[in-house]
Amino acid sequence: MDKNIIRKFAIQARRDLIEQVQTEANILGIDENGALDELPSSTSDIKFYRDENSNGITGKKIRWRTELVSLLNNRSQKADWKTAFNDLVEEVAYTWFNRIIAIRFMEVNDYLPSRIRVLSSEEGRVEPDIIFYAKDAELIEEIGGYSQQDLELVDRASASGRGTDMDEMYHMLFNKQVDALNDILPGLFEKTSDYMKLLFTPKYNSGVIKNLVNEIPEEYFDVEKEGQVEIIGWLYQFYNTEPKDRAFKKKKYATSDIPAVTQLFTPEWIVKYLVQNSLGRYWIDVLRAKGSLKNEQQLAKEFGWKYYMPAANENEIHFDSELKSMSVKEITFIDPAMGSGHILAYAFELFIQMYEHEGYTQREAAKLILQNNLYGLDIDTRAFQLTYFALMMKGRKNDRRFFKRNINLNIVDIPESDNKTDFLLRKLSSTSNIE
Repeated sequence: MDKNIIRKFAIQARRDLIEQVQTEANILGIDENGALDELPSSTSDIKFYRDENSNGITGKKIRWRTELVSLLNNRSQKADWKTAFNDLVEEVAYTWFNRIIAIRFMEVNDYLPSRIRVLSSEEGRVEPDIIFYAKDAELIEEIGGYSQQDLELVDRASASGRGTDMDEMYHMLFNKQVDALNDILPGLFEKTSDYMKLLFTPKYNSGVIKNLVNEIPEEYFDVEKEGQVEIIGWLYQFYNTEPKDRAFKKKKYATSDIPAVTQLFTPEWIVKYLVQNSLGRYWIDVLRAKGSLKNEQQLAKEFGWKYYMPAANENEIHFDSELKSMSVKEITFIDPAMGSGHILAYAFELFIQMYEHEGYTQREAAKLILQNNLYGLDIDTRAFQLTYFALMMKGRKNDRRFFKRNINLNIVDIPESDNKTDFLLRKLSSTSNIE
């Protein structure tokens, strides 16, 4: 995996997304200096804010724009309008970045419920397969059906095969697929806020989506080849390159700088060393306490843990009597600064080995691991979303029906709060697997 390719794409993707969000906002008469009043040429049906020769906004977008200005006004009371605006632009940009990357991983591995690609074509077409199969009954059902207006748009776009109608149809299909994914991955694809739709228009023939498909080799995402969910972490770290460089130049960090300056994606060999010599060592102690005749080195070799470090003198090790009755379901592993989940994702792999050693199938193990064994915390909601996605993809890899099992993960984000203790307790109590 060429990290330079990933780095170059992620940095440019952030720039492109921010530019697009700012452009969309400017068309609405909103920028870091404030929000313009509507122009005199506006009517109740169409509103103009910066240029009366533009298309203007109509229908529900008028209400969305009003709600967006209200949101910015509320946020600016805690800082100022410029800060509120720039923070919102960053929020919209990284939210769509996370979602686009997640969809790419899912479509490459055939994890999308419709099994129809959203960003690319498995069959070699220029347009994504979701456009070609826009009238497919199973796809329509999967993405929540069409309104009469949607049907008319699909018919017009299908008849012309190009132009504005095709772009509008893709925008509609993309947003419907994103919202439909809320049913199976609510931790990443929460119902899309109206301002998120207003400030980002997905395009398959230019920008971030096209660059992702063209520049990042598909095998980087394919779990049957060299791909793993860890690419999500690398993309997120490189996405934060410029915010991190900018923050490090400051004498004092703002709260919004903390995720960027503290996010560091741990290299794979370090992750394996840490997990093998913590979780792995504990499991080997359990096996030996239960009477295994194999020594540490033999057991580690059996599991393929090449970074495991046996004790200098195994004969001097005395096992706690509780280890003899320890069940794999009782072992808990927590990462209190989980970032994008690299350590937890690898701990999942070790737990799979441990469960299989005890006679469980991979399908049984996947559910039990995420219900009983893995826990994580992070101050960065963006990183939390990626950990959530990584673990859900681990579950799906080992169980084809995993998305239908409605499993709540034992991971939480802890953003800024006046009372950390109360906030954390509320978050934990909302996670049904934690009692």
